[in-house]
Amino acid sequence: MFDAPGPRGRRHIRLASLVAVPLLAGLVWLILHRFAQAGGLDWQKWQIFESAGVLKLLASALSATVRAAVSAGVLALLWGTALALLRLSRRRWVRGAAAAYVEVTRSLPTLLVLYFTILILPYYGIRLPVYWQLVLALTITNGAMIAEVLRASLLSIPKGQMEASLSLGLTRPRACWYIVLPQAFRAAMPALVSQIIYLLKGTVLGYVISYEELLYSAKMIGEYTNFILQSVLVVTAIYLVLNLAMSSVSSWLEQRLARRGATLSKEET
Repeated sequence: MFDAPGPRGRRHIRLASLVAVPLLAGLVWLILHRFAQAGGLDWQKWQIFESAGVLKLLASALSATVRAAVSAGVLALLWGTALALLRLSRRRWVRGAAAAYVEVTRSLPTLLVLYFTILILPYYGIRLPVYWQLVLALTITNGAMIAEVLRASLLSIPKGQMEASLSLGLTRPRACWYIVLPQAFRAAMPALVSQIIYLLKGTVLGYVISYEELLYSAKMIGEYTNFILQSVLVVTAIYLVLNLAMSSVSSWLEQRLARRGATLSKEET
């Protein structure tokens, strides 16, 4: 998405890193020092996380978070794929309607869409469980983002791919399904993984509707033990591990796809 930095740009990046890293390390040390002085690192305040009940609650919250993220991720991928194809339709009114929907939805905060599911839908007699309220809100907003990622990826596929498929007797839908879409998904994979990471972080909005995800469990543990800050820090660490794991997967996929592309280029030459 961005040009690689030149020699001057790399020097500026190294210089900024040399300045930023010590400052960040000093800030972290200062925060931990003040936290320790206030007794925040006392063992008795962290001992509660050895309790079987607390661990069971955190495990249940982690499971609820992952389930919501997986369900919303799958639905957002399906919805985003459909929207991307509609945006590339040969019918102008279909393209226009899909483009209007995507642009409007992308401009809405997920929290606002979540309020729509819990306030507007019941007015019309549609009452969803809190799980599906969260999943629906995440699907609507992230589906629009994924649609734009896939649309750009589809446009990057040479038109000759479709023309060659049609000349072999495939119908346009079959050519799109078997030839064009797989290539588009491979090209967009790193960006799609990044969007799924964003979706995973969006599950924290379940706190608003009392869906028992990680942040809501931190609130419950904090209210029960009176150690709210420690509970939030533990949940923060869990989110950090999840996001770092998915970021590693994204980097691995990007490197693998780059190596595969380089190999194919060598074979063609």
